Amino acid sequence: MDGGFVDLRQATDNGSGSDSFWPSFTDIMMVVVMIFMIASTALMLRNWELVEELRATIIAEMQAEELARSMTETSATLEEQLAQAQHANSELRIQRMRSNERIAELEVRLAARDQRVMELETDNQQLAASLQKYRRDAMLDADQLKQTQDELATLQQRLDEVLIELSEGEEARQQQSVELATLRLGSSLTEQQLLNLQMEYSELQVKYDKLFKPARSAKGKHVVTVRYRKEAGAYELHIRENEEADYTEVSREELHRRMSTLKDKYGNLLYVKLIIPDDSGLSYNEAWSFTVEMLDKYDYYHQN
Repeated sequence: MDGGFVDLRQATDNGSGSDSFWPSFTDIMMVVVMIFMIASTALMLRNWELVEELRATIIAEMQAEELARSMTETSATLEEQLAQAQHANSELRIQRMRSNERIAELEVRLAARDQRVMELETDNQQLAASLQKYRRDAMLDADQLKQTQDELATLQQRLDEVLIELSEGEEARQQQSVELATLRLGSSLTEQQLLNLQMEYSELQVKYDKLFKPARSAKGKHVVTVRYRKEAGAYELHIRENEEADYTEVSREELHRRMSTLKDKYGNLLYVKLIIPDDSGLSYNEAWSFTVEMLDKYDYYHQN
């Protein structure tokens, strides 16, 4: 006892010290384990979400690559279709120029034939008048009857010849008129074909296989474009060595030099695309001879 009070600390320490420490430690460890398990679960869930996001990203990249490859193939196909359509347009323009020149030539010949027919008709009238005059003279002058009869026979023979020539001229005129009408119809059909081609080109993505099946193709080739026209009597040549470059005006010597260089570089991969504009000012012979010359010398298709 101390001052009349009982000291209870010893008994308290001896009876409950070990019992109060271990439960507290166990509780703390349990809390720690629970925190660890919760954190591990949250981390696993987060990792799972990251794996799903990574899978989705990979799938999206694969789809983007597939779309880009598809767009690249579509672009290449459309470029080839454009090259084929422009080549076909140039050929149709050349055919139309040839028909127009043929029509003009026939019109000149027809005009000359009409002039000749008029001259023959005039001769016929003069001969008929002369024949009437000689007949009157023969009736009035009996002494010159024999001479007049000879002259009448000659004039009659000449008249028959003129009538035959006139008939032949009329037949030739009719034949040329039919030929001219045929050529005009052919020219009209050519223009209609060109118009149809231009209308159908807007639907090439759907109908390409039905419209174009040419053996000559720009696919996989190096395309060089040459544009040819005539302005105020002067010839103009422009070249574009690839689809990304701009047109460059060159002389005929410079054109052949550059084309020879491209042929040496690309060989059988060189595709020559010729453009003859509608307002080129060229005649059919000029356009056709230039086309044959360029294709025979440099185009891969004509080399084989």
